[in-house]
Amino acid sequence: MEKADELKGIHRSGTNIMSFFDENDQEYELQQQQSLAEIKKDEYLKSVELLKTFIQEKGTKSDLTRILAIGYLIESTDFLNIPLDRKEMLKENMIWCNKQYEKYVDTTK
Repeated sequence: MEKADELKGIHRSGTNIMSFFDENDQEYELQQQQSLAEIKKDEYLKSVELLKTFIQEKGTKSDLTRILAIGYLIESTDFLNIPLDRKEMLKENMIWCNKQYEKYVDTTK
């Protein structure tokens, strides 16, 4: 197993057949990153959907409008190539969502 790890670290693009393996490794890594990005996006959307349900039951119209906008923001974001400004915007909005979630969970107890 250790030898396989050592072989994977060797840059093989010196020959045509070996460059094929390098490209396959890069494609595999990209697919893994895309899968992780989609998982993160789905988790955010599920959280927003749950909060939207709470807000529809007991919230204000402005909170509902904001949560819908956050959902659209998440849906339109490419999590694999997320720009820094969009990342900050998502972070701020998810902090707001967490605060709202705590507020609605506390009122249901």
